[in-house]
Amino acid sequence: MAYDTFEPGTWGHEPDDMPLPIGEPMRPAQQRFRLEPFDRIGFTLAEEWAVKKLFPAKGVAAIYGKPGSLKSFIAADMALHIALGWRWAVRRVNQGAAVYIAAEGAGGLRKRLGGFKVAKGPLPDDAPFYLVETAPNLGTGEADRHALIEAITLQGVAPGVVILDTLAQSLGGADENGSGMTQFVANATALAAHFGCLVVVVHHSGLADSNRMRGHSSLLGAVDAAMLCEKQEGALEARLTLQKSKDDVSNVQLLARLSSVELGHDNDGDPVTTLVVDTIEDAEPVNRVAARVIPRGERLLMAVIEEAIAEAGQNIPASPDGPNVRAVSEDALRKRYYARLAEEADPDEDAGKLAERQRKTFNRALAPAIKAQAIFAREYSGRRFLWLP
Repeated sequence: MAYDTFEPGTWGHEPDDMPLPIGEPMRPAQQRFRLEPFDRIGFTLAEEWAVKKLFPAKGVAAIYGKPGSLKSFIAADMALHIALGWRWAVRRVNQGAAVYIAAEGAGGLRKRLGGFKVAKGPLPDDAPFYLVETAPNLGTGEADRHALIEAITLQGVAPGVVILDTLAQSLGGADENGSGMTQFVANATALAAHFGCLVVVVHHSGLADSNRMRGHSSLLGAVDAAMLCEKQEGALEARLTLQKSKDDVSNVQLLARLSSVELGHDNDGDPVTTLVVDTIEDAEPVNRVAARVIPRGERLLMAVIEEAIAEAGQNIPASPDGPNVRAVSEDALRKRYYARLAEEADPDEDAGKLAERQRKTFNRALAPAIKAQAIFAREYSGRRFLWLP
């Protein structure tokens, strides 16, 4: 499939070419909120995409997945291709400087860059790729965002893409399920707007649903593109699914193939290796079964049963002729679950109402968990026992 059918050009007129009104000078409010007439509203065809049909040239995007899903390798490979002006995933890129903020594991990124040079070299020494090892705090205030912009500007860099790897390490300890994520989104959006570039956030998938990003839903609402990265079982491959793409088709699926390269040997003579992305090509779509949304009460139940089994579990046969499993009695689990709800309760809550809420919440959590086979149960020695698969 070819992806180089567009030619640089414009539709309509460039907003910057719009003549100022004749007459009195524009007031500050008019300059700030400038109204463009219909016949002068246009866009630039050549600068719409950072990676054609995948990532926009301007805005915020996310590459996310489980730990070990190879998402950081994918993000670094894309940033290097943009910096060098090379096609990525068989698609044209809008060449521009790349600033990679390795907030989590700069040493690992250095190895990946070394592997890229070994596999793809020789490379130009002046390739516009820049590494930042210090994690900015973008989750509590705006100070680090301003400092980051100043540092990039003072070094004369006009980035086409900025990679934040990872979101969690760029929050400054703030809550990613609340105000911390909201502040992060505001800072990432402002960073993209200041430089007119793409900001790519490397993030983790949700604990209960691996097909969505972890944390507050404001992130998904704010990003212009979201790509899920999933490592394929038993292979150095990752399936990439473009789940969201503004103004274009989403659910594009790609297959990235990686390989190991040797960088040299350490002081003991053992080889030092890293992974590099060899190819990224379009893949046949995989039909996905929508993940079941797990209510909070059920998530709490799963956490409590794991604790209960670890602390007070006993071995019972899973079936009359089956193997032993580590299980806990329903009475013991209920007691622990009630205690956790009581710890979180309002001190002024009526005792009778609390007891009724504990009973209902436990029963509503247990039945669906057993039905979904997230928990197994059986009667044994006159009591009901529960265990995890």
